Amino acid sequence: MRPINYNKKSLKSEFTLPIAAVLLNLYAANAKADDYFAPDSIEIRGNMSRDIDLSQFSQVGSQAPGIYTVSIYLNGNYATERDITFTSESGKLTPEITAEDLLLWGVAKNATPALMQADMKSNIAGIEQLLPESHIDFDFPQRRLNITVPQQYVASNPQGDVPETEWDDGLNMLFLNYSYSGSTTHNSSASETASSDYINLRSGVNLGAWRLRSYSAYTRGHEGDRWEQISTFLHRDIKTLRSQFVMGEGQTQSDVFDSFAFRGLQLYSDDNMLPESQRGFAPIVRGIARSNAQVTIRQNGNTIWQSYVPPGPFVIDDLYPTSTSGELEIIIRESDGTERRSVQPFSAVPVMLREGHFKYALAAGKYRSSDIASREPSFIQGSGIYGLPWSATVYGGGIFSNDYSSVALGIGKGLGDLGSVSLDGTFSRSQFAYDTKTGGSFRFQYSKDLVTSGTTFTVLGYRYSTSGYRDFNEANGDYYDQMPADYQTKDEQQAYRNWRETQTKRSRTQANINQSLGDYGSLYLSAFEQRYWGGDKERTINTGYSTSYNGINYSLNYGYSQASRFNNSDQTLSLSVQVPLSKFLPDTWLSMTGSSNKRGDTTMMTGLSGTALADNNLSWSAQQGYNSQHAGSMGNVTMNYKGQTGEYRAGYNYSRQSQQFTYGAQGGMVLHPYGLTFTQPLGETTALVRAEDAAGLKLFNNTGVYTNSQGYAVVPYVSPYQRTRLTLDSSSLGEGVDLLSDTRTIVPTNGALVLADFPTASGQKVMFTLQGTTIPFGATASVQNNQRTATGIVDEQKRVWLTGVPDQGTVQVTWQGGQCSAPYRLTGSSSSVPGVTLVCH
Repeated sequence: MRPINYNKKSLKSEFTLPIAAVLLNLYAANAKADDYFAPDSIEIRGNMSRDIDLSQFSQVGSQAPGIYTVSIYLNGNYATERDITFTSESGKLTPEITAEDLLLWGVAKNATPALMQADMKSNIAGIEQLLPESHIDFDFPQRRLNITVPQQYVASNPQGDVPETEWDDGLNMLFLNYSYSGSTTHNSSASETASSDYINLRSGVNLGAWRLRSYSAYTRGHEGDRWEQISTFLHRDIKTLRSQFVMGEGQTQSDVFDSFAFRGLQLYSDDNMLPESQRGFAPIVRGIARSNAQVTIRQNGNTIWQSYVPPGPFVIDDLYPTSTSGELEIIIRESDGTERRSVQPFSAVPVMLREGHFKYALAAGKYRSSDIASREPSFIQGSGIYGLPWSATVYGGGIFSNDYSSVALGIGKGLGDLGSVSLDGTFSRSQFAYDTKTGGSFRFQYSKDLVTSGTTFTVLGYRYSTSGYRDFNEANGDYYDQMPADYQTKDEQQAYRNWRETQTKRSRTQANINQSLGDYGSLYLSAFEQRYWGGDKERTINTGYSTSYNGINYSLNYGYSQASRFNNSDQTLSLSVQVPLSKFLPDTWLSMTGSSNKRGDTTMMTGLSGTALADNNLSWSAQQGYNSQHAGSMGNVTMNYKGQTGEYRAGYNYSRQSQQFTYGAQGGMVLHPYGLTFTQPLGETTALVRAEDAAGLKLFNNTGVYTNSQGYAVVPYVSPYQRTRLTLDSSSLGEGVDLLSDTRTIVPTNGALVLADFPTASGQKVMFTLQGTTIPFGATASVQNNQRTATGIVDEQKRVWLTGVPDQGTVQVTWQGGQCSAPYRLTGSSSSVPGVTLVCH
């Protein structure tokens, strides 16, 4: 260890600034852990040096022992975040961790015999005793615990793997989510006023891992009032199967067969429960290393994977799915510095899985439809998808009921530079009262990314069905035997059968293409056509070009739609320009839009839009324009506010013939073990922020989310089975409370309300002056506040600054070779910082 040299002349002249400089250097983020200074080397006038206790600061990295919230990294990779108890050993903070902790953070179970024989629950004496050549460093300023072990001791877990032990089923709770929209319209020409209202409700209960959900809706308009109970179901995850179990009303999975509504039981694979690097399709990379080699994989010039492999064959099967196709550059750097490079092209259609992965879906129950003329047979359905070697995937399944059966089989194949394709066939047999229909449906899909030209064929697909083919919806929907009795005459039955024959699907073609033009913008094309055996067809085409020049956005779009069953078609061409006005009005844009359809109906609009308030949670727009069909002006004003307890919107539209007011609100309320919290609209998986008594704290990266007067807030959207870091903005902290940690990491299961508990210390901020005994500079002073301890360092004037101090208690002061205590009682307002003089005995 090397001493730190200081200028003694400056130390002689003043005391406070040099000592502060020493302490600042000790806390600096770039200080080296082994740097050391001798307190005796500080030269101070008189005999003051005898009253200095800097023993806990004599080594860089030496801070007060206690409980700290730290981020834990294993070999530079983030593992988790949690509270760790630190003790002082040899002048350094040492974490109290167990062998079980090391396994949770990514060390292999069989890394060494010593680790395998260790008591999993007991604190380890030193990591090097279990894992040779390993060490732990605590970066105090960053609150980061760095654990470094030889790479061979690290478990071969997939990238992004979150241990099941971290999954949190959350709190028991009840919730209600609502969405309301309404309008009042006055028609000038008819002197009529009409109003409409729509309310959508989603409610639920969580008990452990079980989730009960209910969806309902209410509509009021010119057709009267209508209340609908859409669905009710109970579900939970099955962790060992990486699956979801559902009981009640729902939709079947659509990986192999078209989805349909049913009432019954369902068990299916949930990709969200897999590590992110194991979801979807990504190629497997194989190679041979001649030594302990570094393997790097790049895509489009970006490094997407890098690690070390031992000599011999290796397999890399945990790449993140970055695109549907492309090229991987594999670089093997041997220990002697030599490099070998190769290129591996890949591609995938949506159905493809990684080699060795299996995905399934099972369902049993009754078909469900809101149509009056639908039958509801019992059925069972099963499907499976399996990833084979050589970038191939096979899939298939079956649906069986008394009057219907269907079997599907298909294969997907990556063709390297040529893209990827899938081919499948589905065969059905449908029994009707008047006939039996059999047939087949055959589908082809193609996907390809042309990296050099920037072209993406997301899906090019074609399906052909014979006249006798029926999917399960077609076989049971609009079934004439289920129609009311007065529709059951012989002629009506025959007419209905004839109509049904014409509405059977014959072919379906779809395409989605995107073309990047670099600095010149981008093009897109989306097209769909559905043909029926009766000759009808539906067709939709949307294409457009967008670009930006000098900060101004331009967009040209064309749309075509045709629905021959309704004898109508339309074409629309639109041009829009958006100009930022940030130089004159912050967060404001000027927009100009023009559109015209084939009937000659032309609309021109000019408007302003923008956002306001500190959190940009108020958005607004105002437009004025002209419509040729109404031969007059038209315009609208809208405003949307996203607040702590919901989202609210209001608008006004007018034309020559009518005036309309629109309004709406959406939000939620959650009843949990700590009380009732009103929230923004809720997603399926949420988090409850608890920062007790810390009101008005903003949650970063969540617009409009603040803690309420009790210190609670609900984060409305959280990704399940993934680590999510939640951070509070402590700069908005009020008087009388301290936030002891501003960051928490959670891993919720699907549908959970997970507690993110931010520890706080309620109390005052006090400057204590201690008298009555010789207390050295650098002594530690502390006050107990419930389960938390407020700690500070005594300065050269025997003062100590403490936060989170209760109104009554005892200041405990300790130093090397001595201690004293001073009871106190605070009086007066907490809005100002009190100074209190105590006698320490």
